[in-house]
Formats: sequence, C-alpha cells, structure tokens
Amino acid sequence: MIRELFKDLIKYFPSKLVPAIVGIIAIPIITRLFSPDEYGNYVLVMATVSLLSTLAVAWLNSSTIRFLPAYELSGKVNQFRTVLLKLMLLSIGITFVLFLGILFLLKNCISSNFYSLMRIGIFVFAISSCWSILINFLRARRKAAWYSTFSVWASIAGLGFGILIVLNFDLGVEGLLWGVIICMAIALPFLWKTSIGFSSLRKGNIRSPMSWEIAMYGIPAMMINVLTWAQSLSDRYILEFFCGSVEVGMYSASYAISEKGIFLLSSLVLLAASPIGFNIWESQGVKASQEFMSKLTRYYLLVGLPATVGLSVLAEPIIDVFVAPAYCQGYRIVPLVAFGAFFMGIAHRFTIGLSYHNRTDLLMLCCFGSVVLNIILNFLLIPRYGFMAAAVTTFISYFFLLLLSILVSRRFFVWGFPFKSLAKIICASAVMGVVVFSMGNTLIFSQWVNLGIAACIGAVVYGFLLFLLREIQPNEKKMIKQTLKSVCGRLVSS
Repeated sequence: MIRELFKDLIKYFPSKLVPAIVGIIAIPIITRLFSPDEYGNYVLVMATVSLLSTLAVAWLNSSTIRFLPAYELSGKVNQFRTVLLKLMLLSIGITFVLFLGILFLLKNCISSNFYSLMRIGIFVFAISSCWSILINFLRARRKAAWYSTFSVWASIAGLGFGILIVLNFDLGVEGLLWGVIICMAIALPFLWKTSIGFSSLRKGNIRSPMSWEIAMYGIPAMMINVLTWAQSLSDRYILEFFCGSVEVGMYSASYAISEKGIFLLSSLVLLAASPIGFNIWESQGVKASQEFMSKLTRYYLLVGLPATVGLSVLAEPIIDVFVAPAYCQGYRIVPLVAFGAFFMGIAHRFTIGLSYHNRTDLLMLCCFGSVVLNIILNFLLIPRYGFMAAAVTTFISYFFLLLLSILVSRRFFVWGFPFKSLAKIICASAVMGVVVFSMGNTLIFSQWVNLGIAACIGAVVYGFLLFLLREIQPNEKKMIKQTLKSVCGRLVSS
C-alpha cells in the first residue's frame, strides 16, 4: 500500500502544487492591483464563501471518503451516489436562500461595496459547492489524474479569467469573483460526466437509512470543518472589527504564503492517504492500519519539518519578493503561522484514527476547544497588539489542538509514533536552517536568485544529513531511484 500511496501522491501532486504556485503568484499581482483595504474586503468575501461551502457540503464530502469503499464492497454504490447528490442539491439550495435573506437584512449595516461583493459571493458559493462534491467523488474513487486535471484548471483559469476581467472591464475586486464563476461554469458539465456520469437520480431515496448514516457521520465532520474554518479565518473578522481592512490585508497576504506553503504538503499527504487508509481499515484491519499510519507520519515529518524551518528562516526575503511594499510588515507572522500549520498536519495523523471508528463527535469536541481558545485570545490580544497577536494565537491554538487530538485519539487507535526519525529530522532541519538563513540573507545577488540558491543548497544539505544519519532506508533508496527513473523516462518520451 505504501507503493500505492507514492503513486497516488505523484498523481495528486499537480493538484496541490499548481494551485499553491498560482496562489503565491496571485499575491504579488493582486497586492499591486488593489490597496490593502480592497484586498481585505476580497479576503473577507472569500472567507464567507468558504464558510458557506463548509456548512453546505463538507459533511457530504467526509461521508463520501468514509463510506464509498464499504458501499462498493456491498454493491450499493449507485444508490449511495444518488442519495448523496440529492442531499447536495437540498443542502446548497437551503444555504443559498438563507444567506440571501441574512444578507438583505444586513444591507444597511455594511458598506455598499462590501454588500455588492457579497451578492456575487453567494453565486461563487453555489457553483464551488457543486464543484467540491463532484471532484471529491474523483478522489474517493482514486481517479487522481482527473482530480489533478480539474484542480489545475480551476486554479489557473479562475485567476486568469479574473485578472482579464479586472484589466479589461475595470470591475475592481469583483472581477476576481466573476473569474471563479466563469471558469467553473465552463468545466462543470465535464466534471459531472467524469465523476458520476449523467445517470438517473431515481435509484436512491433521500429518506433511507443510508441518509441517516451519512448524516450521523457527516454532520459532526461538517462541524469540524466549520471549526477549522473559524480557527483559520475568524481572526480576519476580529482584525476588521478592531483594526480595519488595512491590517486584514497585510496579515492575509503573509498568512496565505505561510499557510499555503505548509498546508500544500499536509493536504497532499491527506489527499492521497485518506482513501487508501480507509480501504486498509475496511479490508485488512487494525494492525495493517497502525503500520500504515506510522509510515505515513514519518513521511510527513521528513518533508514538512524542513519546509517549515526553511520558510521561517527566509520569511523576510520571501515576503519582500512576493508582496507589494505596503504589505511587507507581515513577514513577522510567517514563522508562527508556518509552525502552527505544521502542528495541524501532525494532528491530522492522530485524528484519522477517530474517523476509522466513526467518532467524529470526539474530533469535533477537540476542534471546539481549540477554536474557543483561539477566539478568546484574539479578543483579548488583537485590540492591543494587532495582527501579530492573531499570528500568536494561531500558533497556540494549533498546538493545543495537537495535544487534544493525541489525548483523545489514543483511547481508540494506538500506533507507534516515529520518535527516532523525528530526532534525526530535527537535527538535519536545524543544520539546514542555519545554512539557508546565512545564504538567503547574505548573498549579494537579487532576492529571487538568493532564494533559489538557498533553497537548492538547503535541500542538498538536508538530504545529505539524512543519509549520514541513516534515516533513509534501503528500500526507500530503491523506490526513490525507480520513481526518478520512471518520471525521467516519461519526460523524455513526452
């Protein structure tokens, strides 16, 4: 299964790498097209869209990954698919109507510009929620290549259409929102056909016990996603209330670079590992799942920790390169957000065990405790210390979530954490960090060249130290050689 994991990781890699690169490229473009105040409003609209999508379809996405392997074994996959689609249409429709009503009631309480952006945002929510369900079917069925294809399209075309609309029609920030709508509308019929086909919706009853099972597992999972949203994005609203849109813009630009860089690795591993992990749990049992989780965590540490260290020590030159001068003070939050995101990635490894036992209710309580701590600290500290306080509370709350996840999950699913590997990885990452910091901040070339040289040499130093500490195992050396040979062969043949 580890070999299958690596194959899927390679296929899923473009689905995370390209959107991350596009997101990073978008930051210097957007921050030069719009002021911090305009960018802050855009961030708040997209945060609201993310919350609405989480409320409407996150519970269905979680249930798809969890139950599709079981229903495939029992021959009920068509019924499951139909029930899920009917629940999707019902959930999106109810959320759409409710939010329109709330937005109308709040019309006189918010600025006219923000109100007009929110009206467009509700349509972004509707189409992106449908997109999320359909592309999640591809993931559950392990159609990784198609998943990557549609993910890459959404990221590149969404930004491309948005910038074209902004530059040619002078629509301001709302042009970026229309770009998202247009790019998804073009590809949605193709995604629907590829993921589920144009079959009849009469084979599943929305009032069946299957719907109850989906709800019992998915609704706590949805609440977890809402709480995760609150932990990641609620500080923007508190910053807006106490400090204004300018600080929201500065904070969000550096936060996006920090979080996207680390969550790219964490989400990539989770993307490929979850369907495989549930298949192992259903077909091979506890022992095989424990071995898989130990190996999975070690691989995450091997990649995630050095990336976090490198991003932290090069925070200032990275932010100087990627954002406009008005946003550059945000570089100070990068280490805090990066390490918080890294801890969140480790927490994901522990929470998977609760999902195996369908105890998403306990995971929801862990997230709730972390979010409450985050919000309380934000209200106490942001009025006095501004966006730096938001970064500190992010770090503290993510670490607190990791502790809670460890304590709760080990009552149900115990696996061997790779402490020996962690010690070696810390040593190698620390040495690499010193080398990268000295090179990235002292070389006399342009900042782009400095960062490129520092990253390449840092990777070589880190890899050499892992071999020196005997952390890379013989079978992994063989797998790396075979993978590189296969990839190079495909590139040459192409």
